[in-house]
This record gives sequence, structure tokens and C-alpha cells, in this order.
Amino acid sequence: MLKVVVWDFDGVIFDSMHLKYEGFKTLFKRHTKADIDALKTFEDYHYANGGVSRFDKIAHFYQQILKQDTKPEQINALVEEFGQIIAKDLFSREHLNLEVLDFIKINDQKYTFHIASAALHSELQILCEFLGLKPYFKSIEGSPPQKAKVLANLVATYHYKPYEMLLIGDSRSDYESAQANQIPFLGYNNPTLQALLPKAYISHFANLDLNTLTQQAYLDQF
Repeated sequence: MLKVVVWDFDGVIFDSMHLKYEGFKTLFKRHTKADIDALKTFEDYHYANGGVSRFDKIAHFYQQILKQDTKPEQINALVEEFGQIIAKDLFSREHLNLEVLDFIKINDQKYTFHIASAALHSELQILCEFLGLKPYFKSIEGSPPQKAKVLANLVATYHYKPYEMLLIGDSRSDYESAQANQIPFLGYNNPTLQALLPKAYISHFANLDLNTLTQQAYLDQF
């Protein structure tokens, strides 16, 4: 029986993927001479990898798209600057997914909820406090570390059984993180995931039988 639901944040509870892409684009234009093709390649990568941290995304742009060597301290400085770029527009309740938030409020006593996000941990804590989300979640974890490690830490810290857990996410990396920990996964808000996992996909949260869908996902995935 399902007891613990772990939620991805951006793209599931909160929708700021577009805002963050614009922030990345501003950052890269400040520091590189990246052309339209390079930015488009990064845009596709960004939207396909919602569960990847900003540190890894910036490193990917420089190392894989521009083919430039970068040191960790350079990436760290760019990550800090990126946070400053998006800060003003990020803190807005307009980005909340109200359908998901309603489901969380209705089922607050039925399941134990956690957040596992690729967002920067310190920023995520402040944002969730601002949005009034903290009372609904036993823990709110951002990066670093990577999401697979966050899930492993939840299992170890709270002595959860993976088969009694669920991760809801919007990216292939979320799915792979769940698989690495033998936790069932349900996709949401991503047509690619819907095609990949047609029996383990949430189209809408209204009248959703989450326990039954999770059981089916577990049988299909393990």
C-alpha cells in the first residue's frame, strides 16, 4: 500500500521551466558568443531534463554544446549569478499548479509527502516558505546532491520501504532516479513520459486513484 509520495517540484508543483530557460539564456549571452543553434540545443536539453540541477545544466552547455573546458569554481560562480537573474520573477504564486496543490491539501493526512527537487536547496527552502508549502511536507530537499541520492537518503533516514513509496516527476531523469532506488514512478506534464510510460502517467489529478495507479506502476517497472 502506498504510504509516501515524493514530489518533484518544478514542472509538477511549480511551473517555472520557461522562466528558468530565459534566465539561462540571459546568463549565457552575458558570458559567451553562443549562436542561435547553440541556444536552441540547450533549450531542448533544458526542457527534456527537468530533474537535472542548474550546476549540471550550465556545465552541459559549456562542456557539451560549446566544447569549452570549465572549472568547478567557474560553474559555481555562474550558478550564483543565475540565481540572481531569476530571483525577482521566481517568487510568485502565479507559478503554482493549483490542480496539484489541491490534491496535496486534500490528501495531506492520507500520505506522507516529501519534495525532492533539482532546484538549489537553499533557494528551494526560501521559495517553499514564501509559497506556504512547508506545512504539507515532511522534508523539502534540493540539490546538491542529485535526486537519486536524495531518494536514497529518504529511504535510509526514515526507514521507508521503496515499494511503499512513489515519485511523481516530469522528466526522464526523475524516472531514472526512481528506478535506481526501486521506487515506483508516475510521470506528469511531459508527453515524452506519457509515450514511454502510458500506464504510469497522470493526465490530471481530479478524482485520481493514486494508490491503484502506483500499484500498477510497481508491477510494470519491477
